[in-house]
Amino acid sequence: MKSEKGFTLIEIAIVFVIIAVLLSYTFMPLRAQLETKNIKEARSKLVEIEEALYGFAIANNRLPCPTRPGLNGVANPLNPLTHCNDDPAIAGYIGFVPSNTLGIKGEVNCDGLLVDPWGRPYRYSVTNVDGDGNGTGDFVVFDAIRVAGGPNSVNPDIKVCNDLAIACTSGGGTASTSNAVAVIFSMGTKQRANSADENENAGEGGTRPSTCGLPAYPIGSDAQYYAAQRIEVDNNEFDDIVIWISPNILYSKLLQAGHTLQ
Repeated sequence: MKSEKGFTLIEIAIVFVIIAVLLSYTFMPLRAQLETKNIKEARSKLVEIEEALYGFAIANNRLPCPTRPGLNGVANPLNPLTHCNDDPAIAGYIGFVPSNTLGIKGEVNCDGLLVDPWGRPYRYSVTNVDGDGNGTGDFVVFDAIRVAGGPNSVNPDIKVCNDLAIACTSGGGTASTSNAVAVIFSMGTKQRANSADENENAGEGGTRPSTCGLPAYPIGSDAQYYAAQRIEVDNNEFDDIVIWISPNILYSKLLQAGHTLQ
């Protein structure tokens, strides 16, 4: 009577290892495809937000203030008479996209903040300058926008840098754009604390607490932001997706809509 020979444990283990390797080669492209899809979705939503800000400016002759956790995506304050400052510890002109005020659809978290494909809220900051010194924010108060070079002219103070060491931290050098009216960005795939580039966007200004038990949100502390291509270098990673509003494009859209700028 012949004895039937089965597989040994070693042979079975080798088979499982081969299957695992094959599956890993399958999953890696799928992860890359998902990441590419998320990046495209985030870029598309940022462009949508940008267009909504232009539409809001045309309809209201000003830009909205950012929102903060717990306000259901409503600009804070909704109709500012002076500035967007709403918190003595964190400047009110630095915050999150007021998706409710702008009428933008999308997934929101329990703090009422519009979130990107990675589940983190889209950020939005608006310039807080007061060119004529009358105590009002020239781009967030109704009928206060002034073109550069005119009477009581104002230059928006947001700077988007392409060289962190030269342009952002030292305040000199060449920036990819200066005097931006507003900046909008997604924090990308990972929220890192070990990258100075990403900390320039959100990280050096402390945190804004959640109202529903989520981890506190890191917040920037100034009007300087960093934009660059995706970087995957240890301790210097950068995957933020940053766009901004040029004052000249904003002026052009307002003038085409029939507004008279001061």
